[in-house]
This record gives sequence, structure tokens and C-alpha cells, in this order.
Amino acid sequence: MPQLDTRLFSKQAGNMYLSELKLWNFRKYGINGESIESSLPGVAIQFHEGMNVLIGENDSGKTAIVDAIRYTLGTQSREWIHLDESDFHVEDEHRAEELKIECIFRGFTDQEAGRFLEWLGNEDVDGVKRYVLKVCYTARNKGSRIITDLRAGQDSVGTPIDGDARSLLRTTYLKPLRDADVELTPGRRSRFAQILKAHKLFQKDGTNRHDLETIFDDANAAIEDYFKHKEDGSDASELMKLLNSYVEAFFPQNELPSPSVTVSGSDLFDILQRLSLSLDVNPSGLGAANLLFMATELLLLQSEENACLKLALIEELEAHLHPQAQLRLIHYLKEKSTAGQYILTTHSTTTGSSIPLENLILCKDSKAFPMGSNYTNLEAKNYGYLHRFLDATKANLFFARGVLLVEGDAENLLIPTIAKIIDRPLHRYGVSIVNVGGTAFSHFVEIFRRRDDELTGIKVALITDMDVKPLEYNELLKKDQKKEQTEREIELAKSDRIRSLSRFKNKEIKVFISPNWTLEYELALSSQFRADFYRSILWAEKIANSQSGVPQESKSNEVAKTVQSNFNEWLEAWGSDSRRDEKIAFEIYKKQMLDTKISKAITAQVFAQVLDDKTAVEEAVKLVKSDLQAACTLQYLLDAIYHVTEPREAPYDH
Repeated sequence: MPQLDTRLFSKQAGNMYLSELKLWNFRKYGINGESIESSLPGVAIQFHEGMNVLIGENDSGKTAIVDAIRYTLGTQSREWIHLDESDFHVEDEHRAEELKIECIFRGFTDQEAGRFLEWLGNEDVDGVKRYVLKVCYTARNKGSRIITDLRAGQDSVGTPIDGDARSLLRTTYLKPLRDADVELTPGRRSRFAQILKAHKLFQKDGTNRHDLETIFDDANAAIEDYFKHKEDGSDASELMKLLNSYVEAFFPQNELPSPSVTVSGSDLFDILQRLSLSLDVNPSGLGAANLLFMATELLLLQSEENACLKLALIEELEAHLHPQAQLRLIHYLKEKSTAGQYILTTHSTTTGSSIPLENLILCKDSKAFPMGSNYTNLEAKNYGYLHRFLDATKANLFFARGVLLVEGDAENLLIPTIAKIIDRPLHRYGVSIVNVGGTAFSHFVEIFRRRDDELTGIKVALITDMDVKPLEYNELLKKDQKKEQTEREIELAKSDRIRSLSRFKNKEIKVFISPNWTLEYELALSSQFRADFYRSILWAEKIANSQSGVPQESKSNEVAKTVQSNFNEWLEAWGSDSRRDEKIAFEIYKKQMLDTKISKAITAQVFAQVLDDKTAVEEAVKLVKSDLQAACTLQYLLDAIYHVTEPREAPYDH
């Protein structure tokens, strides 16, 4: 084998890592052309050197990605892995006859590169040559059998890779439904024994007996002596005496064996197979056993003598772990990711909110979308802001088929009720509602907008207030203030607001703006709901002022009388005014709600309950739905719900 001329290459830091994965016709991932040879891969994924987390809803392709890696590279546990017909992609009811998986490795040190010299290539990166290794796994489905081939090299053909080189590429794999008790229990298939055998502590030096073998020999001698027949009358001696009597009766007199009791198997690996690992005398719970098993796997992955690829594949990190245990484990893996590479899958919002966005890869509709700043329109400087506010509640947007971004508690509380009334219950369509707690929508919206303009397959509705004060703001307050706005100036302000938000729009992301001012103002302006909404405001005030949080029943009549009295007064004052409805809405929202500092959240909660009560009777649902559809000031909410629940005729049920 020729010597590696390291003068051609720059010194590389760290360790080799899986940099890219490309799939052709593997399970969910097809091809972008007529044949594998002439087409782009169905998916191409870029990985970081350290932590990588595949996130997304069920059946989004996360497991296919992990399986593609371990099928190609194998695992440290040397499990038997084989393809079957179901691994070949199906398109238009036709199953592909061939598939291809390509793994590309970078980041080699000179020492690591020397182990793959026969297959190693190089690439120019900013004028500097870097090592690169391309490993290709292909398979052909011949009907009765599947023929596979593993090759490596820079050209399209490559040369077979096997033996020591292939063993250096094996990954550490933790399957999703881990049975930690079985893996750590003594036996021929003990994973604990396999890990210990690979550790330098249990590498035998020539013909010398290992310390553990010597300990085992001494123990065996003591056991044999304990059971040896003696004339001391002990229970063990009497037991062996009885056993010998049976043996003498069963065997010929000239061939009498001498039974002895020992622990069979004195070879080091036999001994390791008899060892178990536990946390306590009492059996551990699933979560504790799972953590212990992962700790054991990391013994081998992080060992200094591990000269192979330090790559761990962990499916469903959260399996059997409560949120705090997940957080501790994630924190540890993030720290250790500088010394190895991790590719994880998760369904957990706790995990999703704890991982930096740069390390997330969103799986959706047979595609994979890295969420780093090189791929989205969110500026790198804003990643920290979004990560700080991406708690477990907001992280559910990564598992959604549609996302409603709202700016406050009122929308967050009210929209699910409206969606249910118009036959678009959000949970049935896999829609998440995310309260951004203000108007900083750009941080959330831009994470869905890709630099290459590729669509993520997630419908996003940005719901926000127009926030342009009406004419009544100047006319009715009678205070010293700025120059009054004319109707023309108000319309220009609305146009500016719409224009400023239109930059977020694409085929999947749409902006829905209240027609006039705020959600509460629009409710007060709608003739169908303003009385109920006003009643909700007054009841919210009673709740806030009640020590128990539950006003007395008599307060209900008091609220009803106030609503009736004030509406009569307003109609008498502005009955013939062309802006009567606007003045009543302003009175309800500004003077009755804002000026008295009544909680928007409590009001929305009360109003949502009012709608629920109204639709408790099946016959009334159609009437309330009709009122919602007729309320022009609330149409923007309905349009937003319809946008994220398309296609309308095929609801999705979790």
C-alpha cells in the first residue's frame, strides 16, 4: 500500500465525521429523475461534526435516515442487518428495483486518513486540500433475492471496502424501543459483554491470563472444593455423596466418572457474558435502566483507544425519560459532542426546545430541512433570541402540519374555539398555535423561509392586529393630543402596515391582519357578537375583583342589566350616526376595557366559554357558525384557520 503524502493536505482538527447523506429510492425517499445514475438523490442531508437532531412528526422519514446510515456502516453491536423488499421506494404503485445510499466523510486527521488510503479522495476548500471519503451502498431487488454491494472511492465505480476498514466505520446504535434490562443481562447476546470486550482493559496480552480470568479460576477452585465429597458430614458433602451414589448406579463400574461442580467457561469473553450491570439490588425502572444502558454505550464511543468513527445514532432519545431526565441527558451530550458525533431522533418538545436551532434538522414530507443560519432566512444574530423563547410549548411547531402564529393570549385562547365551531378543530388537522407574545413575528416566520426558496410543506398563518387607531380615538377622548387623523391618513397607515408585513409571504406563509385595530375591537365592532363580548368584558372584571376567582351568581344579572342599559344609551346617542357601530365598538374596547385595565386573557377565556356554551346544543352550532361567517370583521381569523387546515376535505387525526 503506498504511503500517504500528508504534505498535500492541511492539518485537520477533531475527528472524521459523517458530513453528508444522500438517498436514492430508499423507503420514503425516491429520486429526482428517470434512473439512479442520471438523477439527483431523493434527499441530501448535511450533518454537523457534533450534535444533530432529526425532529418532526411521526412517519416523516427520521427512522429511514438513521437506518440508511446503519445499513451502510454497520453497528458496534454487529447486529445482523439486511434489506428487504419494503426498503425499496414505491412511486405510483411501482416498487423500485434498485436503491443507493451514499455516506460522505470529512474532518480526517492524518492518522485517520491513513487507515482509508486506498479509498480516500481529496477536495479543494478555499484553496486548501481536504480529505474526503465517499462510501456507497447499492442494492438490486431481483425478486427472489436482494443483491447488495458496498464500495468506496471518489469515482462513480469505487472499489469494494471490507475487512478492517469497514469495521472502523461501525456506529454505536441505540434503537427506539430499548430493552435495557435485556441488553445488560448476562447471556450470549449480552451487549454489556460486547462493550467490555472491546475496551482496552479487557484486551489480553499474549498468552498471559487476564486478571479477571485468574479471579475466576480461584473462585472456581473454591466452588469445586466446597462441593467436593468429604467425610465431614456437611450438607454440601452429603449432597455430593448422594449424587455419587446415583452416578455409580448409572455408569459401568470400570468407567465411573467423578462429578464436580464448577462454573463452566473460563475464557475471558465467557466470563464477561456472565456479568450483569445494575444500579441497585432492586430492579430499576425503565427510565433508570435506559440511562444506564446509554452510559454503557458511551464507554465504548468515547474511549481514547476508539480509533474508528465516533458516531452514535440514538432513536427517540426521550424513550422512558421524564422531561428533567431528558434535559440532563441533552446537556451532557451537548458537552460531549466536541469529542464525537451524535445523530438523534425525537418526538419530544422538551428535546426540541433544548437543542440549538443550528443543530436541528426538520423532517417533513420526504424532505429534510436543516434549520441552521446557512439555510433559513433568519439572520444568525437572531438565532439566540429565538432559541431563548422557544420553550416546550412553542417547539410544537416542529411537529405540526400547520402553524398559527398569534401575538397574544386572546388569540391563543379564542382561535381553537372558533376553529372547532367552523369544523376545523386544530388537533384534527395537526395544527399548532404558537403565541409569540408580541409582534416579533420575524424570528418565527423566517425560520420557515428557506434561502433556496424551497417550501417546507408546513402551512403558516401569521395573525396580527392592524394596530391603526380609528377616527373615534381623537373625536371621543377630548384630550390634548397630536393632530387628528383623517380617514385618508388612516387608510394610508393601514396600507403601510399591510406592505410591511407582506415581506413574509410565500406560497405557504400568509399574513392575516385584522381590518381595523385589534382583535378585541373587531369583536366589539361585529354586530353578531358585540353584546356577548361586552358581557364577557364585564364578567372578566368580576372575576378579577373576586377573592375566590368565582363571582357570585347574582353578579350575572348585574352584568346583564349593565349591558342592556349601556347599549340603550349608546343607541340613543348615536342611533342615526353613520359611524354608530365604530363609536359603540370604541366605547366597549377603549373605555370599558383598556381604561379600566380589564385582562384581555381573562376576557378571551370568558368569551370562548360563551361560544362553547352556545354550541353545546347541536342545533345551535350551525347558527353560531353562520354568525361567524357573516361577521366581516372576523373574517381574517376564519381565513387563517382555513389556510392552515387545507385540504379541507381531509382532516388529519393524531
